[in-house]
Amino acid sequence: MCVIVNQGRTFMSPVARFEPFPLTPEIAESFRAKKQIPAHLYSKEGQILIYKKEDAGEVEIERLLKFAERGIYYNTEDAETFGLKGSERKIPEGLSDTKLLGEETAVQLSKETSELFAQLRGGALTAESAKKTRDRLDSMFKSFEEQPDAMIGLVNILEFMKDDVAAYDVQMAVKRTVVSMAMKTRGMHANSFREKQKMEEMTNIVMMSALFCDIGTTRMTMPTGPRLTDQEMTYVKNHPLMSYLMLAHQDEIDAAVKRNILCHHRPLRAGITGNNYPDLRVLIDKLTKLETQYSADSSKTSIVRDIRKQLVFLKSDVTYDEDANILAIASAFASLTSKVAWRDAMPPEKAVRAIINESYFTFSERAVREFLDHVAISLCDNKKILAEGDFIIIVTRSAEGKNHFEICQITQASRYQSRPGVDRVAEITPKIEQSPKLRIAGFDLDSIKPDRRFAHYELAQDDSRRLVYAIDPEIETDLYARLQELVAGRKRYEPEKPVRDPKAHDKAADKQAKA
Repeated sequence: MCVIVNQGRTFMSPVARFEPFPLTPEIAESFRAKKQIPAHLYSKEGQILIYKKEDAGEVEIERLLKFAERGIYYNTEDAETFGLKGSERKIPEGLSDTKLLGEETAVQLSKETSELFAQLRGGALTAESAKKTRDRLDSMFKSFEEQPDAMIGLVNILEFMKDDVAAYDVQMAVKRTVVSMAMKTRGMHANSFREKQKMEEMTNIVMMSALFCDIGTTRMTMPTGPRLTDQEMTYVKNHPLMSYLMLAHQDEIDAAVKRNILCHHRPLRAGITGNNYPDLRVLIDKLTKLETQYSADSSKTSIVRDIRKQLVFLKSDVTYDEDANILAIASAFASLTSKVAWRDAMPPEKAVRAIINESYFTFSERAVREFLDHVAISLCDNKKILAEGDFIIIVTRSAEGKNHFEICQITQASRYQSRPGVDRVAEITPKIEQSPKLRIAGFDLDSIKPDRRFAHYELAQDDSRRLVYAIDPEIETDLYARLQELVAGRKRYEPEKPVRDPKAHDKAADKQAKA
């Protein structure tokens, strides 16, 4: 246990440990060559002096050298990031560094997925290919689930899925399949699910869904670019239906898999404001028209039969669609960690934070909690995504139904990343962008209302508050600076004690005596 000062505030941390940073000429030169300061550097007390910088210029390097003359320190958790050998790596309590995926398994799955997608581009999926795929995924799940550290080890799929290993669509499918498997399996274990055969069946369904849910894009000309127009977004929203129609004829594939493919971008309950697509009414209308169109064609009997099943599914009221939420989050992680024309692949920790920041309008609260608590750290080489001193934004709903966005600072973070201990710093109003999709696009600094009390919450014991945003000091620089000012040298607010009025006390005593 050590005392840490972060952004002007002091608290006890069971995790961080600081040691003098050996800034050798070789290390300084590597920073210059890579134009990068790979992690924060600190004062002896733990206050950040030099921030992590991805595009560091000569000004940042010179500033680093000046601080080094007075002595700078690094968090021992960042030893590997700096390339320092011999430092002990500390992982969150309760987790294991056991790698759950072997290279042979990952390479084989990637190879077979490439072959499968090539077949789908040229024609329909055969019953033989569907059965072979199901058997391969079932074997992969059993190998994963039977390991002693299956629930706490590293889900190391990014280790093997590099940009030069496979095409983008194959990378996406393989990553999404593995992440979905881990989320489904660990979620069921967390809820004390013990019926092994049923678990295998349910996990196989979500893995098949993950592998196939984007195959429709192989027959579409998907737009490229960092920002889609409304027209492009409308076109993209067709791919779940296109993917479904490529498999609807195949009786070898479970109807639940096909339903998941239709709904993998519909994680939120119908009627909730968010980014669900395709629109439920539009989807039902299109399937109904296809049913009518195909009914007259005897060669499409199996498709008509499945469409009718899907219409029953879609018209039912689902309170929480677990598979759709798993697939939506797994798809986002796979996409963010894969290289595309307009950006490089994100590091896994940055991808997880991006998922948090998109969650308010895109994923259900339960799904985000389960992802952060059971899978996210294991995808990030056991590095915590949220740590002591970080600023996050949580949402609470008033009795009148109004949502309040609260800025909090983390005081204690464990492996359960959705449930840190926090101090409330202020309220703030977000800026909401609606096109091409709903998202939090920033915050109104003029709306900040400081909390003088710095009320403390343990989110593990508070279901009324939902984590929706992680503030990045390199992106929200003005907001971050303002928050540093608020917490610097802070003193907890204590209400003034009322001044005792002796006469009032005497009157109350007389009244009590008469009674």
